Amino acid sequence: MLIAVCLPRQFKIEHQAEIHGSFDDAKLILFDIKHWPELMAWKKYNDDFELHISSPSNTLGANAFLQSLNTDIEISITRLTDNAIHYSLLVNNEHSMFGVFSIDKTTHSLQLNHVLKGTIHSTVSGGVTVLFIRSLADNMFRSSVNNLQSQLKLAQKDLK
Repeated sequence: MLIAVCLPRQFKIEHQAEIHGSFDDAKLILFDIKHWPELMAWKKYNDDFELHISSPSNTLGANAFLQSLNTDIEISITRLTDNAIHYSLLVNNEHSMFGVFSIDKTTHSLQLNHVLKGTIHSTVSGGVTVLFIRSLADNMFRSSVNNLQSQLKLAQKDLK
């Protein structure tokens, strides 16, 4: 128990991946939060939740609310640029996180970047919660990359 109390409650998680496909197609999918439940395979982690997504879902201020038996999560788009979507997460009206997905063009591919920063305000279980969030973020990023790559391949086939 003492180890759990000593774990840091602030965190920064960074991910990078290379994907292939159209920048515009990738942006249309990733920069619209209505696609996030499928991209990140949310039902894999909890299939018993209510989800409400604003319309439109790809503009500044757009939000999604997830509510399950033990957790309430609010996701809001806080900034959009040509190559990045910034968002905030509020978990159980207590734990705040801020993230950025960005897409950079390289010579033959796209570089997908993700940064998630946050603070867990629980004193006793905060460190354990950070470890759980890191694991969840790693798995969701992996799912996002795989699912986005699949959707981009399908989009390219449709053009042929």
